[in-house]
Amino acid sequence: MKIDYNSEGYRWYVVVLLLLVFILSYFDRFILSLVVDPIKQSMGLSDFQLGLLLGPAFSLFHVLVSIPLGFLADKSSRKWLLIAGLVIWCTMTTMSGFAMSFLPLLIFRMGLGLGEAVVSPCSVSIISDYFKRDNRARAISLYMAGPYLGAGLAFLAGGVLVSALQDVGHIEILGRSFAPWQTTFLLVGLPGVLFFFLMLTIKEPERTDKVSATVSDGDRMSAVGYMLKRWKGFGVLIVGSTCNFAMSTLTFWNVPLFQRVWGWDVLTIGTVTGIFYFTAGPLGTALAFWTAKRFGKGNDLGGMFTLIVGLAITVPASALYPVMPIPEMAVAVMFIAFIGKSAATAGGPAALQMIVPGEIRTRSVAIFNTIITLVGPLLGPPIIGAATDWTGDPASIGYVLCGFVLSIGIPTFIVLALGFRHYRQLTEDMAKIVSEKSGEQGAPVEGAPATA
Repeated sequence: MKIDYNSEGYRWYVVVLLLLVFILSYFDRFILSLVVDPIKQSMGLSDFQLGLLLGPAFSLFHVLVSIPLGFLADKSSRKWLLIAGLVIWCTMTTMSGFAMSFLPLLIFRMGLGLGEAVVSPCSVSIISDYFKRDNRARAISLYMAGPYLGAGLAFLAGGVLVSALQDVGHIEILGRSFAPWQTTFLLVGLPGVLFFFLMLTIKEPERTDKVSATVSDGDRMSAVGYMLKRWKGFGVLIVGSTCNFAMSTLTFWNVPLFQRVWGWDVLTIGTVTGIFYFTAGPLGTALAFWTAKRFGKGNDLGGMFTLIVGLAITVPASALYPVMPIPEMAVAVMFIAFIGKSAATAGGPAALQMIVPGEIRTRSVAIFNTIITLVGPLLGPPIIGAATDWTGDPASIGYVLCGFVLSIGIPTFIVLALGFRHYRQLTEDMAKIVSEKSGEQGAPVEGAPATA
């Protein structure tokens, strides 16, 4: 059967497939948190070593390689780089099931960060080249449901899998005994084989929105220099997205919040959080879809308006739920906050794609992700923990969280209000350049792939 690579159906097929790959990456990333205690007991690890596995082993290496890999993706096939990343991280996940000590498991987690570093930059860049500017924000908004669906799937389906394997006990495979936590890694890594073959059905699209006169000019274009020269417009977007990422780190404090303030147990809190990821995520994506269509009609501002609307929901809701008088009210308001965070998460990358040339699209996403991934966590967990310690009352965490949200959220809205015009100017400049290039070269077929 001949595939029409220019059809609308195929373009949305690409989006959905890349979304599923994104979900798989988050599932593999979060599954470790569900088997922490068995690993600790099996290997005799300290909490500090577990902290290294859960955090720096993945995130720091992930950040370090993101920009170099983004540069490589702008010079080569994003499709094949993404396939290579998929193979690496799924292999590292499976190999984690063979680890018998701390160091190998640490190395496998680093490999997971290496493989997953290409997922978002390459996928967002591919999707952007398959859609015209007026539909791009909606396509990227759907794709950005991945983190919430992946995390939710890890908590819910992963929890069921871990529980079932614990009931089964040790399993003999090829004469070797595997503990339940090891079997978990073996099974979670297997879907990578299926997605490897599915990724072969994607065509590498032609890069759109180019501003360079020649290929060599595009090769010499500096993503950092381009963004710094237009720092006001890019800065507004990065501040808003960093604020949203900082709001997302509040999830790490949900367990101590509900334990200390309302006396909930860990299982109940984890179940509620998992359900929120799985339900509020799609609702936030639907909101992002509607916002991009409603406010992006006739302009290229759909992504930025989605980010602003998402923040307008998540900031007040995130400030309120930690200080609710009863847990039921806290859960209800927290659900609203999750919806806002999901919408804002979709809006940031969509807004970014409207102001960067095609030559540096992947690098710009990598730089963008690096900044918000570094700054967001620095603004979140350490400050909240230090402030709670300073009060001398662990139960004061609710008021600390509320104060943190307001101290970050209010300045962000001021920056967005004062700097919005700079971002809008960048979209107008880019649209003008794209229009002029199209007029010179002839209107291209939307999303027409050039090479396999």
